[in-house]
Amino acid sequence: MFEELKKDPPTEKAKVDLKILPEHLKYVFLENNEARPVVISNSLTHEEESRLVKVLKKHRATIKWHKSDLKGISPSYYMQKINMEAEYKPVRQP
Repeated sequence: MFEELKKDPPTEKAKVDLKILPEHLKYVFLENNEARPVVISNSLTHEEESRLVKVLKKHRATIKWHKSDLKGISPSYYMQKINMEAEYKPVRQP
């Protein structure tokens, strides 16, 4: 069964919890209310960063922030399941 894709603009999701990034990365937001976060390099010059953000804003409709935004793709395609016996206890190995 296929889901029909609609051309309506996506509804805005709730504000996401941002994780702490390494020093060489930082967040930029494609909207004023700290929505649509994107991770970019911290080593970009101000001019490079503004040009990159301009391109990202221009094409923001193609960027997906949540798995639920991927319409028409079955979750079984991007999720994995490991079958184990009930009495088996997982062990971490190097």
